[in-house]
Amino acid sequence: MFQELAPHDLHDKCGHHYAICLDLKNQRFEVLDSMRSAADADLTTHAEYFINNLKETWNRHYKHSKDCGFHTLEYLAKWEGRLVPDVTAAMVVELRKIYTWNWLTNEDFNTRSNAREFIEEAVKKVTKKYK
Repeated sequence: MFQELAPHDLHDKCGHHYAICLDLKNQRFEVLDSMRSAADADLTTHAEYFINNLKETWNRHYKHSKDCGFHTLEYLAKWEGRLVPDVTAAMVVELRKIYTWNWLTNEDFNTRSNAREFIEEAVKKVTKKYK
């Protein structure tokens, strides 16, 4: 919930997320990462491992498939190969406000009996961390 986007130890990628997108138009996988580039060996190794496992699993379950999976993926595809903009510290602050607002105004969240206590405990932990 309160993930550090830039950890103090730049070699520690724990808690950092990236996305692997299927670009159907160009028939390729694309890796989107706001902190690392293709020059990062850990990123490329992990992404290649994931993609190879995905391909192997697909071939195992769809041996005689030619295009039904393609049509399913086409319907789900959102990525069109555009460049991802750099995320600045100011953008992160604004995005956190938006996500927090969406989270707090979510009807499911507000029906929880311990929602307020959950937030108060989380805020206490973060406040202590940065004092």
